[in-house]
Amino acid sequence: MDNPLVSVIIPTKNSSRTLEACLKSIKNQSYKNIELIVVDNNSTDDTKEIAKKYTDKVFNYGPERSAQVNYGVTKASGKYVYKVDSDFVLDDKVVEQCVAEAAKGYDAIVVHNSPDVTVSWIAKVRKFEVDMYKYDLTHSSARFIKREVHAKIGGFNEKIIAGEDYDFQNKLNRSGYKTGFIEAEALHLGEPKSFWKHMKKYYHYGKNFVNYVQENKQEAPQQLGFFRGVYAKNWKKFIEHPILSLEFLIYNIFKFGFGGAGYLAGRESGARKSILK
Repeated sequence: MDNPLVSVIIPTKNSSRTLEACLKSIKNQSYKNIELIVVDNNSTDDTKEIAKKYTDKVFNYGPERSAQVNYGVTKASGKYVYKVDSDFVLDDKVVEQCVAEAAKGYDAIVVHNSPDVTVSWIAKVRKFEVDMYKYDLTHSSARFIKREVHAKIGGFNEKIIAGEDYDFQNKLNRSGYKTGFIEAEALHLGEPKSFWKHMKKYYHYGKNFVNYVQENKQEAPQQLGFFRGVYAKNWKKFIEHPILSLEFLIYNIFKFGFGGAGYLAGRESGARKSILK
């Protein structure tokens, strides 16, 4: 097939602030054979109304992103499915490059998601880190994938709320599927504005990472570790940007501190539940 159908699946939850920009970026793709599917999780704002302006395939399903995406795949007709979060804006060549790269024999494609630095100073620190992960499969995960491959690996693990993308890529790797990369990127609009709210989110993520670690014992230490090989590969960036590097170090200390506290709380909660059983 020279022009295969691509099913773009967007999970939403009170996403009205960013959804319009996301959907416009999909409609403006240079590649036009796209099926747009929105799976909402009981939004109380006008998310569904915005979605219906762009597609008639708007569904309601929950309780979390993984379940929403898996449900969206059951409604998809495309040769490929592509998970796009509702606060992403795509470069206009993203889908075109994904299809072209997949035609080379890849089963799944990584689209690099880069933070919008206009949102906050935290976003600038996050971009400093996240951009090191481009083309690094240890800390990246495919969202564009053959629909048949998505089914064969069981889709996203619905027990995992935090780290579901890592888990998904690990399943691809273990099954021997080939993953490629493209140059075009997605811009993440939903970057944190409040430092402390962001840390609370990492505490919440930490509690849920217990499930991720249980399912990914071999990969978890490398993917979640404080010291990462990709930092050494990008040592010049730290020398060229000393102030940003210091902010990055402080940010990571707090991030791992809150995440680690959440992880310990999650393990303790899990242990109590096991005793009660």
